[in-house]
Amino acid sequence: MGAVAGWVRVSGAEAEAHRLYGLGGWLRVISALMVLSVPGGVVLTWQQWVDSALGAAAVASNLLGLLVLGAQIGMAVLWFRLWPGFRPGYAVLAVVGTAGLALADAVIGPPGGPASADPVGDLVLEVAFHLAFLAYMQTSRRFRVTFEHRVKAGEGACGSA
Repeated sequence: MGAVAGWVRVSGAEAEAHRLYGLGGWLRVISALMVLSVPGGVVLTWQQWVDSALGAAAVASNLLGLLVLGAQIGMAVLWFRLWPGFRPGYAVLAVVGTAGLALADAVIGPPGGPASADPVGDLVLEVAFHLAFLAYMQTSRRFRVTFEHRVKAGEGACGSA
């Protein structure tokens, strides 16, 4: 059992016996967002699809849309599988995805479909969402018990301090 910044790893059985184990509480909201991200991603990809006959930039934009959709589906699957590496995986996705999409917009242009009235504002909202979710995962006891099998140091498997 190693302690990491006040968190102690417990066995899977101990984590499952903990009162905070599971996708309850605020994790229900995140679960709903994960479910909604899949059809939302499909709709967004369809709206932004560009006729490939328009050239290499259109093909690149379409491939990028499919990559983003695949990442959304992958993260939803990993969420519901309670993947222990979800937090760092999501952090990588958030940084690489946000930076990658901003770079792609600069290089190949914004995706097709309805144009945003404020692309900078959209980017700021996206970054704010990722930062809020990452902060929640960093501090949530329920998330740590369920996904990482970690409890606060000094707390038993039953959740008593």
